[in-house]
Amino acid sequence: MEKRKIQKIITYCAMLFLLTGILAGCGKKQEEDGMTYFHHSLAEQRETQTEEESTNEQEMYLISAVDQTEETLQLYRYANGMEYRYYYGTGTRFYDKYGNRTTIASFRQGLLITIGEVNDEGILTEATVSDQAWVYDNIQRFSVNTELQMLKIADSKYRYDETTHVFSGDMQVSMEDIRSGDTLSVVGIGKQILSVNIVNAQGTLKLVNTELFEGSFVQVGTRYFSEITPDMQIQIPEGTYEVSVANNGWGGSTEVTIVRGETTTVDLDKIKGEGPKSGKIQFVIDVEDAILMLDGKEVDYEKPVKLTYGLHKLSVYADGFDPWERNLYVNSPKSTIVIELKDEEDETETITSDTGSQDTQEKETESESESSQQDTQSESEKRQDELDLIKDLISGMNEASSLVTN
Repeated sequence: MEKRKIQKIITYCAMLFLLTGILAGCGKKQEEDGMTYFHHSLAEQRETQTEEESTNEQEMYLISAVDQTEETLQLYRYANGMEYRYYYGTGTRFYDKYGNRTTIASFRQGLLITIGEVNDEGILTEATVSDQAWVYDNIQRFSVNTELQMLKIADSKYRYDETTHVFSGDMQVSMEDIRSGDTLSVVGIGKQILSVNIVNAQGTLKLVNTELFEGSFVQVGTRYFSEITPDMQIQIPEGTYEVSVANNGWGGSTEVTIVRGETTTVDLDKIKGEGPKSGKIQFVIDVEDAILMLDGKEVDYEKPVKLTYGLHKLSVYADGFDPWERNLYVNSPKSTIVIELKDEEDETETITSDTGSQDTQEKETESESESSQQDTQSESEKRQDELDLIKDLISGMNEASSLVTN
């Protein structure tokens, strides 16, 4: 009798161990590089995080990748050495280390951050650059000792280990890839190196004569975009890109080659073109009798709609469907926008661009002029809200196109 009880206990423990192993694998997606990523829908979050982990907002993460097209942050978690992919959106709040509101554009590889919770839609609520880490930029006087795992910056010695991330452009490399003559950006805590960016794998894009376009956006290639500020400079991985701007009917584009460690200047006066410009947009909606609203007014979309280059508010209403709202950036003489309400539950949208003028591609963003200086804070918040609405700022650089954004 005792022997049977012991056998039952052993069998029960074995089954419990097997079940635990199965549950631990739920929600995981193995990538080719061997890292494990978690797509944080609410269900997967419950499967992959304990209650303590999901509420610990001060836990540190290192940004290993930022994908503005997919709107994801890939984060290295020090607690278990794994990488997670978090989705962000228009409701995600970004803060610098001083607690000031900022944008996703300031969140780069190698920064140490803390994160908020994930909402019911699987979207990260907030992310903050940690004030616990130091950041040294433009380091040129350094040496690497791979045997001792030491990075010497000027006369100070720092250590690194297997958790130290090294980036060159969009790629993760190793400390052995650092060469004499490189320029580094280093993040660390105390004497421990957390990340190293080989920044001269990037070049600087400088915009001059920005007045006409300030408050709108510049797009570089299909992945990089940022709000235009006076005489702004942004870091871009080396390569050849189409640089495009637009605002209030003015706009244009030019091709530039970014060289690592060098500054490329673009004079916006030379690419603004003639204005105001407008494009003819053909809308295709997959639901019959849908109502299309542009800037608050109903329009007949059976024929192409003429719209001024820039930002427009786009809404679609149909019986049996939730309201569909986006920002529409008109940036070409001719384009087709396909709207699929039937796929809205999967948050899928289709953007189709027709080939139009072969002239230099022109871009657009419409920005509200701000005349009151007495309400600077509220206007700044409004501008931040506009920036948060930008998503997937991608267009066909060699063909006429328009863009729908969330």
